[in-house]
Amino acid sequence: MRTYVFGDIQGCFDELERLLDMVNYDASADRLWFVGDLINRGPKNLESLDFIMSQKQVTVVLGNHDLHFLALASGHRAPHPSDTVTDLLASPRLPEIVDWIRSQPLIHADQESGTVMVHAGIPPMWNLDTCLARAREVETALQSEDYTAFLKGMYGNEPEEWRDNLAGQDRLRIITNYFTRMRYVTLNGKLELTHKGSEVPAGFSPWFDLMRPTQAFQRILFGHWAALEGLTNNESAIALDTGCVWGRNLTAFCIEDNQFFSTPANQIPSDSSH
Repeated sequence: MRTYVFGDIQGCFDELERLLDMVNYDASADRLWFVGDLINRGPKNLESLDFIMSQKQVTVVLGNHDLHFLALASGHRAPHPSDTVTDLLASPRLPEIVDWIRSQPLIHADQESGTVMVHAGIPPMWNLDTCLARAREVETALQSEDYTAFLKGMYGNEPEEWRDNLAGQDRLRIITNYFTRMRYVTLNGKLELTHKGSEVPAGFSPWFDLMRPTQAFQRILFGHWAALEGLTNNESAIALDTGCVWGRNLTAFCIEDNQFFSTPANQIPSDSSH
């Protein structure tokens, strides 16, 4: 048995199929993990979800594009010109797809391998137990009958910093931003959500530079930050978004043997911003 962890698919199903062939994926024995952003910006969102949802041994954490799709499907957000989820929104299976996505977690922790999977990152002031508890707050909101109220209030960069007395939408929003949008942060958890490249904003650091021994993460697998091109200066933080949807590569990582696999994108998009 092997566990293969995939970077941001974002609807790049052809590349996913090619990478599965490359690793000789055995659906009867192997496990598939996905770091979120399964859909949007790429050409084959429905095919991507059809495959992932059909697998028996699959683990998914949610990314910002997955949550954005839920907001689109619920009518609480207008489509962005770069959104490519029309195939999903027009599908007769839309209710099933929405229910499946909103039932997925924000974090997955595997004690056997000492591995944590999250879309964006881990806030430096929280240990694993705290992260799982905070994530559960958002997951509970997503899985409730009134989940659209959470989606309506999900967007925004405020509050910038965690406080234990935060409540309501403010509390859920910053938790969501930590786990699905974070790149640069301070040791106390103040977020800077406008910078995406390698130029570090003054007073902030990449979240993985602030990991502390007391957090006890053996290994964190994450996506979201395509500008890193799979490189961090922390061997415990493994970046798997290598910008397939931006014309670069789709990458997977095998947990058991620490091996990377990569396949080039089919084509370079006209808009390569990220």
